[in-house]
Amino acid sequence: MSLKTKKPGEYIRNLARKREKSAKMLYFQAKAVIIATLLLFLAFGISKIGILLLLAGLIGSYCLFRSGKHFEKRADDAKRGAQAETEVADILNISLSQRWQIEYNLKIKKWGDVDVVLHSPKDKWYAIDVKSHGGTKVYQNGKLRKRYGKNIYDFKEGDLIAKVKGQAKQVRRLKGAEWVIPMLCFTKSSIDISDDEISGVYVVTAADLVDTLLRLDK
Repeated sequence: MSLKTKKPGEYIRNLARKREKSAKMLYFQAKAVIIATLLLFLAFGISKIGILLLLAGLIGSYCLFRSGKHFEKRADDAKRGAQAETEVADILNISLSQRWQIEYNLKIKKWGDVDVVLHSPKDKWYAIDVKSHGGTKVYQNGKLRKRYGKNIYDFKEGDLIAKVKGQAKQVRRLKGAEWVIPMLCFTKSSIDISDDEISGVYVVTAADLVDTLLRLDK
């Protein structure tokens, strides 16, 4: 394969590092506020000003700590996403012939980047958005959702179908392609959808990705 201008998961790994850095900075600030608050409280003692400073410092430190936890969680999410992209890349590299072309993390307008762009030997284009969400994927009330037991939830990222369609449209413009097939590839859990195509978008597991590509490329 050619066109490997970027490594799989490169963009999201960089994002994870930025979020980790932000989390560490916020934790440091939270500790600094606590130390400064205690010093001021010792200076003013048990007085109205001292108590107000203590309360303000504790609240401020807690808010900084909570923000740090938020960035730490987002960093973990990004790491899982990067791992998912790497897993899919390994599958594609092993299974597809050298005549297929692959490009990772293609920068586009509005939608950030496309995880994988494929160009087949038969001149067909594919835009693949890789996801690492758990839960069984279902299509309910006109939306792609995830099911855990009897409970069904929306994706926090919003409408994944609309997103990958937008990505495919941008790839079509950038590559001058006649058409780009949008695909959602999930690396975790299963898919409980009678047809793998929803509104022109193919929804597959990582295990079924190559078979689906080869079937579509006939």
